[in-house]
Amino acid sequence: MSTPYWSDDQVTLHQGNCEMVLSDMLSEHASIDAQIVVTSPPYNMGLIPGGNGRGMYRPGAGNKGGRFRDGYGDHDDAMPQDEYDDLHRRILNLLWQIIPDDGAIFYNHRQRIEHGHARLPLGLDFGIPLRQIITWDRGTGIAPNLRHFAPVAEWIFLFAKPNFKLASHSQSGFGDIWRLGMAGEDHGHPAPFPESLPLRAIDSCGARSVLDPFAGIGTTLIAAKRRGIPAIGIELEQRWCDVITGRLSLDAPQRACGDQESLFREAS
Repeated sequence: MSTPYWSDDQVTLHQGNCEMVLSDMLSEHASIDAQIVVTSPPYNMGLIPGGNGRGMYRPGAGNKGGRFRDGYGDHDDAMPQDEYDDLHRRILNLLWQIIPDDGAIFYNHRQRIEHGHARLPLGLDFGIPLRQIITWDRGTGIAPNLRHFAPVAEWIFLFAKPNFKLASHSQSGFGDIWRLGMAGEDHGHPAPFPESLPLRAIDSCGARSVLDPFAGIGTTLIAAKRRGIPAIGIELEQRWCDVITGRLSLDAPQRACGDQESLFREAS
């Protein structure tokens, strides 16, 4: 394993390709403290459907999908779809090997309309057992045309090991529709999620530790720090690693564990 990009007594951040980093962790029998995974991978949005009803093209700067024109930096987010699906099945399999028997993976993804047809994440063929689909209600969306309804929700796929359980009936009572709104700050990232999303995942099962292999701007790691649990992050792009370390180094006052609802309201 390479030296971490950044670490303190609670959070460790690695820079690199997450498939390679996770494979190295497993092959070297590294001690990986990760009861749950909370992550949102790139959605392969670097190409958009073209006007001829067949092709896929890079979006123009003024296009609704223009923020994905340059991908995430080192990753252009414009893979052939079958290669993208195979890659993410491999990553999910690695994560499945890492989490313990009471662990779970919260995997945020979304459907996409291409040439009049819905493309579902990985064709709903994930290669590991799917326990439940949770809907993240973002509260708003923009319809690029009149051929379908505006997308206002994404999905959180819950892959759970046999002994995974929620912390209480009250946590179960939040239901399978999470009305969390949008991220309040993006730090220049094209696709952040709100801090309330990883907080709810962590709180729902009283997680002991968490891993995010697509750390982005570090939202999952910040949430883990608020809850006082260990976290591991992996991020390919140095720009976002620098954002993460800056956020983690701020030493901001930590909100109490019982204050989760105020965070959910702030994100709405």
